[in-house]
Amino acid sequence: MDAMNGSRPSERPADRERGFDEIADDLYALRPDAFAAARDDEVRKARDEGRQPLARELSRLRRPTQSAWLVNLLWRDQRATMEQFFELADDLRRAHAQAVVPELHRLTAQRRELEAALIRRARTLAQQGGVNVTATMEREGLDTLAAALASPDVANEVRTGRLVKPASYAGFGTIASSPPTMGAQPREAGEEESRPPVSPRRSTKDRPEAGASQREDQRREEAERRVQEARAALEAAAGELTGLARAAEAAHQHHQEVREQVDRLQQLRDLRENATAAERAALAAARRQDQAEKTHEAALRTLARAEQYLKESRAVD
Repeated sequence: MDAMNGSRPSERPADRERGFDEIADDLYALRPDAFAAARDDEVRKARDEGRQPLARELSRLRRPTQSAWLVNLLWRDQRATMEQFFELADDLRRAHAQAVVPELHRLTAQRRELEAALIRRARTLAQQGGVNVTATMEREGLDTLAAALASPDVANEVRTGRLVKPASYAGFGTIASSPPTMGAQPREAGEEESRPPVSPRRSTKDRPEAGASQREDQRREEAERRVQEARAALEAAAGELTGLARAAEAAHQHHQEVREQVDRLQQLRDLRENATAAERAALAAARRQDQAEKTHEAALRTLARAEQYLKESRAVD
């Protein structure tokens, strides 16, 4: 980064400390709607200070989507938990490859717990930043976590804290290593040729043994085929379970959002009813005030007439 800190580092110690990485980290910690203006401001500062390489690097930074920003927030706040989540990848691969069903169930449950904890924390962090997490943001965030679990490259991108857009991964199957092939080992080169020729004349005693060996080979091949099919079915079931769990979580979040909207509408309806009642009360009060004013005016006129009458009576006396 020294090359981007100007040609006279001794004159600008602050510039050396605030290089590209620090500025980029600060930018990607901002809300997406504030990113572009802040980036452009940093680019202008770098150009004004004569730091053209830094300005060019900063100008290439792209604004993150809402869901990418959410994952960036999580990485800054929950690094230990996310590293624990990423470390499940190797264990899950081994469980898939070895078809250890209890271990696979345990690891899948652990994965779900970590995902749920991370999403709950993401909602809190987003609300602190003035952003409500939508069902789409949550779904894309979960997809990105799944992709990071499946791909080390995606995980490393998440670790930068500068994710620009969400990642996705279709199912969990291909992260498992290919299952080991069971049965006979491959022949070494020349093995076939080194075997002694079989005599066309075989005794009656050898023929049942050959048949038994052939049947054993067939049973072994059938067993291998069934194991492979069972592993494929398990892999497909795990992928389906992952998708259904995400769909259920997204549906739950959508239900919560709809409930909140209903509550807000109910509050609005109550406010409207209260406003209508207050308006009616105000009109009734206005009518009563008008009637009171008329009664008061009539009383004043009556008093004036009475005082006039009294005055005239005194004058006659």
